[in-house]
Amino acid sequence: MEAFNNFAKKYGKSYTDAEWPQRLSIFAENLEKVNKQNAEHLLAGGDAVFGITKFMDLTAAEFKSMYLTYIPSNATTAGVSIELDGPMAATVDWRTKGAVTEVKDQGQCGSCWAFSATEAIESYNFLAGNKLLNLSPQQITSCDKVDQGCNGGNTETAYQYVVKQGGIDLESEYPYTSGTGVTGICKVKTDYAATITGYTSITKGESNLQAALNNGPVSICLAAEAFQTYSSGILKVCPGQVDHCVQAVGYDSTNNYWLVRNSWATSWGEQGYIRIAMGKDLCKISDDATFPTF
Repeated sequence: MEAFNNFAKKYGKSYTDAEWPQRLSIFAENLEKVNKQNAEHLLAGGDAVFGITKFMDLTAAEFKSMYLTYIPSNATTAGVSIELDGPMAATVDWRTKGAVTEVKDQGQCGSCWAFSATEAIESYNFLAGNKLLNLSPQQITSCDKVDQGCNGGNTETAYQYVVKQGGIDLESEYPYTSGTGVTGICKVKTDYAATITGYTSITKGESNLQAALNNGPVSICLAAEAFQTYSSGILKVCPGQVDHCVQAVGYDSTNNYWLVRNSWATSWGEQGYIRIAMGKDLCKISDDATFPTF
């Protein structure tokens, strides 16, 4: 009871009298899940820690319907294998090179796909020689009619929307309003802060993802079922199918992990990031990797 009250206070949760016992029960079930996950990781030799997150009052089904809303693309673009001019770096962290904006928060909207595409455009716009800009995931969420706004989508059609529309606006000009779960009305403009010519799909396989990360951050869609209760450490057990889109911003081949940026604010994970073990395509991390072209 005390743990639940502390959780509700910390994350600003409020419930009706009818909701309160239901959410308390779900919270207790998730605490049992946390204990099981921590035990599994010890057996797997992992150091990931699972604990009380802001999603502890949601069932697995509620969590999935609200946050894990990836819809596979029908695009038939063949993936490419990435070839490097020089040797593969032992470690990469694009945050230290000024190519990554601050961690964002999609709120209670299934717009991970729009955030992942926006973040990729931000990074590659910077790598193309421009200033690092905070661009608008709201524009893609509201205006890309091929995808389904807060009900999900994928990065490939998000890129296609930006190409067709002629660009993407600044976050300051088109701020995010879908955090309550409402897709919002599209506001069409004719002048934009950044433009792209298309996108490149990366052939499945961790070696290709690693090579791509030597050139820049990569949009990835992966299996995120284990993310609901993730707190810190290197994730080594990750069940499920691809259902969530994020941004890979680096890796450490010495300590054997991928560095991944989420869009659930800095209160989740390691200041908004998660580390995922390399070597076994964990979380299906290399199954849907893309980056925009300029």
